[in-house]
Parts: sequence; C-alpha cells; structure tokens
Amino acid sequence: MSKREKRNYIKLGIILLVTIIIAVVIANLYRNYDNNKANKSYISKYVSSIQCKDLSNAMLELSGQNYLYISYTGNKNIFEMEKRLRKVLKQNDLEDNFMFVDCSSDINEENHVSYLKDLLTVGNRELVLPAIIYFKDVTPTDYIDSANGLIDEADFVQLLDQYEVNKK
Repeated sequence: MSKREKRNYIKLGIILLVTIIIAVVIANLYRNYDNNKANKSYISKYVSSIQCKDLSNAMLELSGQNYLYISYTGNKNIFEMEKRLRKVLKQNDLEDNFMFVDCSSDINEENHVSYLKDLLTVGNRELVLPAIIYFKDVTPTDYIDSANGLIDEADFVQLLDQYEVNKK
C-alpha cells in the first residue's frame, strides 16, 4: 500500500468517526427534547393556567359554565391526550371557559388529595388525575376523571353534550 492510499483510508476513517459522533449527538439532543416536552403541559399554552395551591382563589372568580382541567406534567400519554383535548376546545370555542390546574409539584404530597377532595365536592369518590370538572355558576356540577383509564376527548365531548355546551 502506498502512502497515498494510507492517507485516504485515514481520511475515510476520520470522516466516518466524525459522522458517527454527529449522529449520536443529534440523537441525544432529540431524545432530550422529546422527554422534556412532556414536562410542560401542551394545553397550558392555549388556556389560562394556575398552580394547584391557587385553586381556591381561582374558583371564586368562576362564573357561568367553566371547566377545570386538573392534571400534572411529565407523562407523554397525558401530553398526547392534551393535544386531542385542545382540538375539542377549539372546535367548540371553549378556550376561554377552560382552566388548567397544574398539580405537578403537589402530586406526591399527602395532603394534596384531601385538599382537592375538600375543595371540590363532586361525587363521593376521590378524583383520579387527570380530571375535568364542570362548573356551573361557581358550583362543581359534574366531572370526568381517569379512574377507568386516561381521559380521552370522547369523554369530554360526552360531558359537553350532557350539559348542552357543544357549539358545533
């Protein structure tokens, strides 16, 4: 083998090595982006949002027909469900009547469940988050939660139909 051929093989090896390094870096960046997007609520960009600790004050300001969406972040399935839920909100022009309550920081606290149960007396069982609570004139009237699996947009549409809120 001549010196020229050796140099070409060395150049080829360096190019392959650099290409592999770039591919690994890009894959890691994408994986981090994909994991981090679930740590932010998709729906919070389109509706008003509050922290769980501010829920009692926010409930005083509700009037007419409103929906509280109580959830947490960090779950890809919930993130995807929020995308579908957003479409229903947009179709029915309900973004102004919908509020996201972020309980991510409080989800593991013991008093969190009792706080929600005392504040939101809808039904006789504990809410399983995520949940959507329908308010009519400051009073929690009905709800859907994740007791039987993650909420989907069909559950929400059924709640809208039940109280004739659909604007389709």
